[in-house]
Amino acid sequence: MSDLQTPEVFREVLESLKIGVCIVDRERKIVFWNDGAEEISGYPRQEVLGRPCREGLLVHFDENNAELRDHACPILAAMRDGQPREVQVYLHHKTGYPVPVNVHAFPIRDVQGQVIGAAESFEEGHRASTQRIPGSDLAVGHGLDAATRLPDHDFTELYLSGRLKFATEHTIPFGLLCIMLDQLEEFRVTHGAVAAETILNVAAHTLGNGPDPLDFLGRWSDNQFLAIVANCDANALQATGEQLKRLMSCAGITWWGDALSVTVSVGATAIKPGETLDLLVERLAAALQQSVLGGGNRVTVLSAQEVDEEPGSAGH
Repeated sequence: MSDLQTPEVFREVLESLKIGVCIVDRERKIVFWNDGAEEISGYPRQEVLGRPCREGLLVHFDENNAELRDHACPILAAMRDGQPREVQVYLHHKTGYPVPVNVHAFPIRDVQGQVIGAAESFEEGHRASTQRIPGSDLAVGHGLDAATRLPDHDFTELYLSGRLKFATEHTIPFGLLCIMLDQLEEFRVTHGAVAAETILNVAAHTLGNGPDPLDFLGRWSDNQFLAIVANCDANALQATGEQLKRLMSCAGITWWGDALSVTVSVGATAIKPGETLDLLVERLAAALQQSVLGGGNRVTVLSAQEVDEEPGSAGH
């Protein structure tokens, strides 16, 4: 037998893969958890080996926060009928944010062909597009926000100004979403500054991992994020905002034994060719204000035409 064909070599290869690999026995207890699984989920081996995967360690859910249970759980379904499964879902990172993953689950059989367990491989789906923006090598204090590791307000405003100028010159439309964490100040007063900073970080990861990758995501203010989406009309902005709002309902942190989460209000608008940055930001703020005044946890899209038609608005 070649040295490359020994069980030790195969195990070492599996251990080192960046794709997550998990193996469970018939009782669904985790017996194998590799480097990729640690990195994607945030859970180290010592915290998962020997524990049932249903204890929140490998629970999958969709963008509506509906948990995949029983026949919908890919690894359980593979053990039940002996057929492989392939799904695109989310799993909870240890720190609290949802991670989009592509999952492949398949049964493991003994020499007699009996199912004795199952294996699952999972890899991250689309990643936060902010990793691809110009200046992604920013440092804290030099364009990078310390709490969220996203571009800070100054860089975000500068980037938005450049995008607006380019879009006007080349007739390339885009939309904006301003996403605000509802009642963050009350959250900070109740749970403390560290908890508030932690939930901000979770929100940043969650929004960056949304169903449709954003062109850009940056910090806009203490409790707000700004997202840029290319070629996005009012209907698409509404749908994207609703998706992000639903995804935020899947996120949260455990703080001193309590499960904490926040909702978001979203204001959105598409650019109007030739308009100034001030007018664009003003309209975006008005859209966000409508969501907040409506009770929060909602999405409002305002067009330039709607603002122009308001009594007493500029331009009349």
